[in-house]
Amino acid sequence: MSDLIWSLATSYLSLTGIGILAAVALIVGHAPLAKYLPVVGPYVVLARFVSYLALMLLAFLIGTRLADERAAVKQLKTDLAYARLQIEAQKASAETAAKLRAQAEQQAATLEKKVTDYEDQLAKQPAGCGCAFDDGDVNSLRGIAR
Repeated sequence: MSDLIWSLATSYLSLTGIGILAAVALIVGHAPLAKYLPVVGPYVVLARFVSYLALMLLAFLIGTRLADERAAVKQLKTDLAYARLQIEAQKASAETAAKLRAQAEQQAATLEKKVTDYEDQLAKQPAGCGCAFDDGDVNSLRGIAR
């Protein structure tokens, strides 16, 4: 709720209204011979007071608005730096993932070649009755797994 109040108090419309009030009060309060006019005369002292009060209020609200804008800019800079940091970290992890994928593909190709060689070796063995595997075949299977 207080953010809404400060947003309204420091809006362009509010600042413009206070500025116009200050200008009119300055003119009425400090115009030469204004105190001798019967319409404006009784309000000269009040107009001077209101003009000073409006100028102080205007200075305060403009200062508050500038401070809020500086804080917002500072927060945006921090957010931008954090986003850039995240992007750099994502690029680094993407590069690492690409390297790991290339290594995995190379290992898969090597294993595929070993399996193909083993299949060719088994195809060259004569078919017999019973189990055709010997110690060399077991060692070949263990070599593929390494």
